Order: sequence, then C-alpha cells, then structure tokens
Amino acid sequence: MRKTFLFSFIVILLGLISIGCGNEKTAESVKDSPTTSESKEKNTSEAVIFSSESSDPLTTNQTAVPTLFIHGYQGTEGSFSGMLSRFETSGWGKKALTITVQPDGSISETGTWQNQSDNPLIQVLFADNKNNEWNQADWVKAVLTYLKKTYQIDEVNLVGHSMGGVSSFRYLVTYGEDESLPTVHKFVAIGAPFNDFVTGNEAQSLDELNQNGPVVISERYSDFAAGIQHYPKLTKMLNIVGDLQDGSNGDGTVPVRSGLAIGYLMQTKGLDYHEEEVVGAQTHHSQLHENTQVDKLVGDFLWGTP
Repeated sequence: MRKTFLFSFIVILLGLISIGCGNEKTAESVKDSPTTSESKEKNTSEAVIFSSESSDPLTTNQTAVPTLFIHGYQGTEGSFSGMLSRFETSGWGKKALTITVQPDGSISETGTWQNQSDNPLIQVLFADNKNNEWNQADWVKAVLTYLKKTYQIDEVNLVGHSMGGVSSFRYLVTYGEDESLPTVHKFVAIGAPFNDFVTGNEAQSLDELNQNGPVVISERYSDFAAGIQHYPKLTKMLNIVGDLQDGSNGDGTVPVRSGLAIGYLMQTKGLDYHEEEVVGAQTHHSQLHENTQVDKLVGDFLWGTP
C-alpha cells in the first residue's frame, strides 16, 4: 500500500513539474514576440535583408566602365570597403584602384589598372574629408580628368554616400555637360541630404513632395534648382534613402524628405530618375553602405540584366 501511494505521489509530482516547465516556456515565448508596431517593422526589415542575402547571386553585365565610390563627410577608406569587398565576393565587380585627392587637386593612387572588363571598382578618398561640396565637386572633376588623361577612360559610374552623393550631384550640374571629361553613365546617391537639414517639411506627404517639391527649401536645394538644366540628360540616377521608422522620419541623420526632394527637380526636367526607400532598424545613416538590401539595389541598377 505504501509502495502504491509513493508511486502515485511521484507521478503527481512529475506532472506538476512538467506543467511548470510548460508555463515557463510559454511566458518566454510571449516576452520575445513583438508587441509594438516598431518591433514588427524591425522584424520585417530584418527579414527583407536576410532574404536579399540568401537570394540567388545577381546576374551582372560585365563591362569595362569603372564605378567610382565617394565617401561622405569625415569618410575614410573604411566607408566603402565593406561594400566593395562584398561586391568582389559576389562576383559583381573587382576593385582596381584607390585614388586619393589632396586639397590642391593633386592625385595619388594605389592598385593596378589593367583595362579589365569585369566591372572595375575605384575608391575615391578626399585627404581633406571635412571640406565643402563645391571643393569636393572640383575634386571629383580632378579624378575624372586624371582617369581620362592617364587611362583614356571615357565613361564612368558614380556612387556617393551622404555628402559624397551631394558632391557628386554638384559635379553633375556644374561639369556634367563638359565633353572633355568622361561621361557619367549612371549615378547612385545613398542617404544624401539634397535639401540639407532644413525644418518645416515634416508634415508634407511624399506624394505632395513629388508633385510640388519641398515647402521649405535650403540654399543648397535652391542652387540645384537653378543648375538642374545642366544635369546631363543621359545620366541615369538612383536615389536611395533610409527610414528607421522610429519616429525620426529618416535614417537618424538625413530626413527622408531631404533625400527625396531632388526627385521633384529630376522628374520636372524629364530626367531618368529612380528612387528607393529602405526601412527598419538596419537603415541607420552610417550603416546604409553596410546594408545588403542597399547592395542589391546598387548592383541591380549598375550591372543587373533585365
């Protein structure tokens, strides 16, 4: 009888322990599940980025047209090194040169140019990485002049992050029609503050922005509006902006409406313009060039096959 009672007691005790463990797992599951719209947005963004990493490799057109990568304010060689490395690993292109521009416009380079036809990649570094966009536009011109004279390069693509995107656009509306310089075939801007950091446009819808332009414009934007007529008609543009979806209405540094404001000028002139917005926790301004979704957008635009 005692054995029967002891056995029954042990069975009941094990059952209670099992139920307790089950409740603990349920509690952890509820705690880990997203309970706010912000959490859901972050999970969605991460799923999209993971999908881009696990998708089939990009089918690329292999060309001899070099693509120049231009860093942002205070940028260094590390700014685009990750993206360039991923492009090489994926077989989308091959790094050929690193070109450094001094404040006086003089050029030095490392690497080897071999007239390759495997989407050569060139990293451009400004020795004075805190200078203004006007001087940087002149330095972009100095690089293109050097490439034309030294390697007889007649066509390039430009990719600029942040200030590098603004300076590249400044170059295009200032020197883009100069036939003595290499033609810019395609231009990609990533997180570029085309309408600077003015306030007053936060309540404007993106549809209104596209149709009418920004309500409040900066001196920079006003200059671009005056010079847009000189933007080279055959240069295609991709404009990528980030939105953390955390209430900042931007990538933590550049407002979405500042980045997309340039679309109004481009479309008003009937220029070839495309824009993309990447969203979620991994779209912080300094991480946009580390985001694999951005990689895919850039690769498709520059070298993707239809």
